[in-house]
Amino acid sequence: MRVTLVRHGATRLSGQPVMLGRLDLPLSPLGERQAVATAQHLQDRPCDALWCSPLARARMTADAIGEAMGQPVVVDRRLIEVDVGRVDGMHIPSLPDELLPWRARWQEKPGTTRFPGGETLTEVSARTWRALEDLYDLYPDGDVIVVSHMFAISTLLTRVFSLKVGKFRTFAIDPCSITTVQIDPKGFRLLGSNDTCHLAGIRVGG
Repeated sequence: MRVTLVRHGATRLSGQPVMLGRLDLPLSPLGERQAVATAQHLQDRPCDALWCSPLARARMTADAIGEAMGQPVVVDRRLIEVDVGRVDGMHIPSLPDELLPWRARWQEKPGTTRFPGGETLTEVSARTWRALEDLYDLYPDGDVIVVSHMFAISTLLTRVFSLKVGKFRTFAIDPCSITTVQIDPKGFRLLGSNDTCHLAGIRVGG
């Protein structure tokens, strides 16, 4: 099975030092242009299934891809972004004093430190892995596209390539980037990582 992992397009908070988890933001105008460009880039790729997170920014990106490919979108909650709890939407450099001990633990042990009132990255990796297993059961010889989020995709990749989840930063996952993995009985192979060549003509302010 070939899995194409697509991060959603930009939102109004993209590029800012803000923790964004399940705060349900739509795509910004830039993100909408990125989604269209991604859809055009992928439209001729074989696709047996298109799954996505339920959050608006992922769903809007997946809908653009699905429209271009003539492929229905399946929403799977296991592909949702990490639940960051109390810090959702917060400006990281300006966290209140009571959250500074959490931030220190997160910086030291990001894989196992629970977001305040939310999840750990280990839990995110486990649920996204279950979704991938279900896709493989359904389409072992097929081509599938998954539209999700930065933490969700990067932690899934740590599981795929047998890394500790705290190494999630090994994988750059930019807005509307494409990462492709081949899965077969012999294991996993990374075919492409954080590909954004299809976004080259998009101007941030255009």
